[in-house]
Amino acid sequence: MNQVERVLYDEVTHLMDRLAASVPAGSAHATSPRLKARLEEADAQLAAARASVIEGYGRWQRALEDVENLWALAAWHSAAAEQPGEQATPIAA
Repeated sequence: MNQVERVLYDEVTHLMDRLAASVPAGSAHATSPRLKARLEEADAQLAAARASVIEGYGRWQRALEDVENLWALAAWHSAAAEQPGEQATPIAA
């Protein structure tokens, strides 16, 4: 579980704790079909938002790696250019 997944898990855990403290026992069932449909829709939206955040965090991590790799490549090129008598061989990026 990565850091973002841990935060999201904690958020849901806190939500469940708040619900457990505020919803009377035995009343967790939505008796109204309309209310049940709205709860199911809200649950689906929550799941979709969670998936989006996790996907976005994956893109964020890949972008960080790309920047780090490009800076390392730039440093390598710089160091190779400073070597007296040696020619830096071009690398396709």
